[in-house]
Order: sequence, then C-alpha cells, then structure tokens
Amino acid sequence: MNQLELLSPAGDLQIFKAVVDAGADAVYFGGDLFGARAYAKNFTIDEAAEAIKYAHLHGRKAYLTVNTLLKNLEIEERLYPYLKAYVENGIDAFIVQDFGVFNFIREYFPDTHVHVSTQCSLCTGHGAKFFEDLGAKRIVTARELSIAEIAAIHKQCPELEIESFIHGALCVCYSGQCLMSSILGGRSGNRGRCAQPCRLPYEAFDEGGKKLKKKGNYILSPKDFCTINHLPEMIEAGVMSFKIEGRMKQLSYATGVVSVYRKYIDEYLYKGAKNYSVSEEDIQKLLDFGNRSGFTDLYLNKHNGPEMITFEAPSHTKTEVSATPAVNASKIKVDCRVRAVLGEEFQVTFTDGNEHKGFASGNIIEAASKKPTTKEDIEKAVSGLGNTIFEMGRLIIDCDEDIFLPVSVIKNARRDAIEALTKELSGSNEAPTINDFKPYKFVGNNQTQASSFVTISTKEQLEAVVAVGGIDRLAVPFNLFDEAINAFDGEVYIYLPTVLREDCLAKLKIDDRAAGVIAASFDELGWLHDLGYDSEKIIVDHRLYTFNNRSVNSFRKLDYGMDCIPYELSLKELKHRDNARSQMIVYSRIPMMVTANCTVKNTVGCKKNNDRITIVDRKNENLVVQCNCDYCYNTIYNSKKYIAFDMKNELLGLGIKEFRLDFTVEDFKETKNILKLYKDSFIEGNNFRYNEDYTKGHLRRGVE
Repeated sequence: MNQLELLSPAGDLQIFKAVVDAGADAVYFGGDLFGARAYAKNFTIDEAAEAIKYAHLHGRKAYLTVNTLLKNLEIEERLYPYLKAYVENGIDAFIVQDFGVFNFIREYFPDTHVHVSTQCSLCTGHGAKFFEDLGAKRIVTARELSIAEIAAIHKQCPELEIESFIHGALCVCYSGQCLMSSILGGRSGNRGRCAQPCRLPYEAFDEGGKKLKKKGNYILSPKDFCTINHLPEMIEAGVMSFKIEGRMKQLSYATGVVSVYRKYIDEYLYKGAKNYSVSEEDIQKLLDFGNRSGFTDLYLNKHNGPEMITFEAPSHTKTEVSATPAVNASKIKVDCRVRAVLGEEFQVTFTDGNEHKGFASGNIIEAASKKPTTKEDIEKAVSGLGNTIFEMGRLIIDCDEDIFLPVSVIKNARRDAIEALTKELSGSNEAPTINDFKPYKFVGNNQTQASSFVTISTKEQLEAVVAVGGIDRLAVPFNLFDEAINAFDGEVYIYLPTVLREDCLAKLKIDDRAAGVIAASFDELGWLHDLGYDSEKIIVDHRLYTFNNRSVNSFRKLDYGMDCIPYELSLKELKHRDNARSQMIVYSRIPMMVTANCTVKNTVGCKKNNDRITIVDRKNENLVVQCNCDYCYNTIYNSKKYIAFDMKNELLGLGIKEFRLDFTVEDFKETKNILKLYKDSFIEGNNFRYNEDYTKGHLRRGVE
C-alpha cells in the first residue's frame, strides 16, 4: 500500500501554511492561470514558491491545479513559461483536465507528476488504465463512485495512485460534464467560472404538464459530502489520497476539517479498522465548521437517492467553533553536531532524524593566544535558530581546550549548514528535466464538402431519418442497432452511453456489423482499447473536449478516426483549430448536465422506464430532464434548440469533415421537420426560415 495522504485545499499562503501545520500531508492550490476557481484569490508565483518550500521543509507535497480547458493561444503562448516557473520551484504534481495539457506536461516536463482531475469523470479501471499507460501518476476518481467501484479500479491498476474526495461541496453533475452555467449564463465551469445554477430553485412538471409535489424546489442542490465514518473502507478499497474540497473556504474551515480527518486517519493507522470509531463530538465539529443542509455519504454505498439533496435553500450553515484548533507555525526539530579540534576545519552538521543532513565547515582552528573559545561560547553561537523554521534538539560539541574561533565563523558555519539542510529538505538540489518548447504548427483549414451524420435516441427518430433520407451516416444506442442496420441505407455506428460505470460494463456490446462507435468518455476509450477495437473506427465525442490543437493531435496520435468539436468554442477560435478530421454539431438540444443522482426519481419516483420531466427555472426556461435507465443517469437538456443551419458558408470555411445532428428528446414530427429544414437550408442552400426561438450556443460569443 502507498503511504496514505491527507490532501487539503488552500486559497492563500496563510491557509497553505496553516493546513500543513494542522496535519495535511499535501496541499493543492491554484495559480493565477488555468485553475478551476478563477474567482478565488489564488497564488502569485512568489507566494507559490514560498508555499512549496514550506511544504517540502516539513516533508509534505504541493500540487498545482491546471484543471481547465485551454484555448490554442493560451496553450501555445502562456502555458510553457507558466508551468516552467512552478517546475523550477519544485512543484510535486499538476492536476489536469485537458488532454492536450496532460500530454504537454508529459512532453516538456517529464519528471513532474501528472494527476488526472475529477473533471475527467473517471469511473472504471479501463479509464484509469488508459491514463496510467500514458504516464499518469494518479487519478482523481469521479465523486459519484461507490467504495466497491473504487476497489475495482485499484484491482485493475494496483500501482496507480487513487485520490478521492472525502469532504466538502458536491457537484450534482458529473464533474467536467456540466455546461449549464456556460450555456445559460456564459460562465463556463470548464474554464473555472461556474455560476452554480444547480443551487437555484426549480419547479418540476411531469410529461403531461402536471406540477410535481416535492419537499422543496432546490432539487439540483446536493448536501455536502462527509466520509469520516468510512475512512477504513476507503483505505482498504485502495484510496491513498484523501481530498478535502474547499479552495474558497476560510482558514478556520480548512484547518478545522484537516485536524479532524488527521485524527481519524491516524487512529486507523494505529488501531486498525476494528477499533475505528468516530465520536459524535467530532461529527458536530465538522458540521459546525460548515455544511450545506447537513452531510451526505450516499455515493459511497448507493447510486443515488433524494436523501442527498437539500430541497431547501442551500445556505452554507456555519457555527463559530471554540474548539477550532489554534495552529502555530511548525518548527522542525534538528540535532546538531559540532567538531572544533585544533588543526582541523571547524565543522557543523545538522540532521533531522530522517537521514537529511546539512553540513558546513569553517576556518582551520588555531590555538588561543589570549582568551580561548569555550564550549559554552560555541553552544551559544550555534544555537541561534530563532528566525529559521528549525528548533534545536540534541547538541553534541566535540572541542579541544585552549582554541580560538571568532563568533562570526561559528555563526557563518551554522547558517551555511542550515541552508544546506534546507536545500536538501526542499528538494532544490534535484533539478527536474525541462525540455525546450516547440510551438505547435498549424497551417490552416481547407474548405471541404462535408458529409452528414445523425445521432438518434429513439425508434421514432429512426423512422424520421429513414423517411426523410439524405443522411450519410447514422449513430444509434446499442438497443436500436438491429433495427437501424436493417432500415438505414448507410453506415451505422453505435453511440456508447455518456457515462460508463462498473455495473454497466456487462451491458455494453460492439456488433461487428457496426461501422464504428462514438466514445463519450475516457472509460470507454480504455474499454475499447482493452477489447483490441480498431481505433480508426472510433469517434471521440464532444464530451472529451478537443478544445485546442494539442488535444486534437493527442487523440490523433492514438489513431482515433475522428473527433467532435466541443460546444464552447467560437467561430473565431474554430478558425485556428485543426478540423480536418472533425465532426461539428449543427443541431441539438445541448446536454447541459449529466447526473448520477436521479431528479426524476427524486420527484416522481423510480419506474425504470426512461421517464422524462421538465424543470423550470426563475427565468421560465423549460429544461427537459431525461432518464437513461439502462445506464442509470439523467441528462438535462437546454430549453432552446441549438441550430447553426444559417451559418453554412462560415462553417464550410472551417474545413470540417462532417456536420452532425443530435436527436435526443424530439418526437417523430419534430425530428422530421428539423431534418427537412437541414436539407433545405444547409444542403440545398435555400434561405433559412425558422419561427421558434433557438440558440447558436457559443458560436458568436464564446466563453472567457
């Protein structure tokens, strides 16, 4: 088993030092670029350098969050010098979401560890193995996983470090799969700017328009996560890093939560699982440090349920706690040995008890002509550690009598030895590999005659596609494949589910008659690789975020046939993206959330019947919530249709290989009408006319 790690967040330098002193084994924080908390204070490089040094001096680690999606100009012009500064200051690992950034770090900073963010929604050992084979040191599991699922990942990847969240706020959506804040308000969670629309009230209506009775209107707002009672099970499942959420939390919260979890991790290590017991007093402390309508630990043993939702306004309850630990700056106890022998160099050696050593020498010691230097004089001069991070333990002085040493020589040797020990403890003696940067060369897109691709979800949508005709390729869920292959005159692909969980692996099948598959997750890419499936037949879905040319190229190096352009890029940005082997969606109901917790179950009950409800927000927008009971997740779709048919000329100039229409919640008539509109305006070039309100997503506005 790897050594267990308690991992704390830190929003500023003061909190960083305080959580180290409170017992954190490692600290994660954000710099001034590319972190998922863009509105947090975050660290300057000078503050980060001080924080990293402080951590290393105490034998702890420091991780930088680089867990947003990057645009081409950012990754080509700003990322290298930004990361290089942190590598030079000894950062232990980068936490990463963007696949292009992941491979960027592996190429230019190969000695620096990469941790795959929870934003990648990893749920199975297949996804974990996918990243392990590419050089990941650690994965951060999806928050939705049970203890059994974590154990399955560990069994499949026993050498890969597993980090899991143990305390703090929960996203209702699978992390990295949320576009709600981006589409509704222009603030992208994938860019660190989430406006948290999940914390707002919603009315709910069934398919007949009847208002549903609920405990409250905050039906997308989860309680805070607390796993303090389950630490032994998580440890034995293979979790080695226990992550607390909260880079925007205050000092008292950070140090208080760390101190409680430190106590119980240590209790497990000393007493074992059989004698593990959490006191009611400590549970209350955690509640008092801050909670959102109480705590939940539901995901650890159940897939979903209403007991994890606040239902009422999720104000963050906090009580002033007199028991909050007052944390003083930690001092490192060191032993010192001094050798002052006539005719030899004066020598000072500091050791920390863990085989770290700092040594310095001074002048050749001469005989005293007048007043000799006494043992007491040496002790006084060498013990002056007050302004350092160290405190004196044992002091052993070997010295002759009647010798002379200037006090300045003793103090200089003491200072040099402490500096040497500091360098060894902080790792600054070890220079990590940094390779020279080479800009990614993109020569531009060539206009092409793009083909047409349609994805469907239901039998009546299939009937509409067949009735209208004119579509080159079709993708269907596996349960519709037999009907599609017989009815559709063209290539048929299998569209894999948005989320792949351990208990659904047995349901997945690949039919040899399929032209290929659309993979919507890293778990599916890993699963297909483990099957030996031909990569050229795989389309990398928009949910895998080929935001920049580095990510596009990273997938192509793995020989995937095509990718699909993500929703958050603007036309201006797409001009600088390599689209030669890309699909672009020109019609859909944009999927804004994918949730394990079932909003349908929480309102009308679980019928395992692929039910659908509508939720209505404060602006009277109607958002469809669709169950996928085969794989047990909900998808929340935008109220407005996303249509780009009237932008044909602009899109053709982007060099896109294939235009794609995604049908999800549409009936036969609506599907047929949209297909006819596409053929009329986009294929045949007639004037675009559409009477309903619709959106062009981010094609004009983009995201910050």
